[in-house]
Amino acid sequence: MRLSSSLSLLPLLLLLPACGPTSLSDAQGQATRAACDYYADCDEIGSGEGQEFQDRSECEVKTRDFFQSVWTANNCPAINEKGLDTCLERIRTTSCSSGADYFNTAFIVCGSGAICQDAED
Repeated sequence: MRLSSSLSLLPLLLLLPACGPTSLSDAQGQATRAACDYYADCDEIGSGEGQEFQDRSECEVKTRDFFQSVWTANNCPAINEKGLDTCLERIRTTSCSSGADYFNTAFIVCGSGAICQDAED
């Protein structure tokens, strides 16, 4: 009887870490996945001529490197949750055919000024 009631709480315990602030690494991972989904939707992943990445793995490595260089431990001690949500949504809705839209998403909406905040904020 006790085991069954303890097991029923397990799903709640697994959700607890998700309730806290997003870590820098988690934010970089979320942005990497969203960006590679964007690149896949825009047919930028594959072995064809003119494609940005050979495969999903290459996309993830290069895109994570990008976010790690933009959101560093030095300039990003804490994540602005609303800014991150806006960034992730904007990545999903950025036009595949507009360089200006891509630039705005990558460097303004998802830039460190929009995503990062002081640890005490």
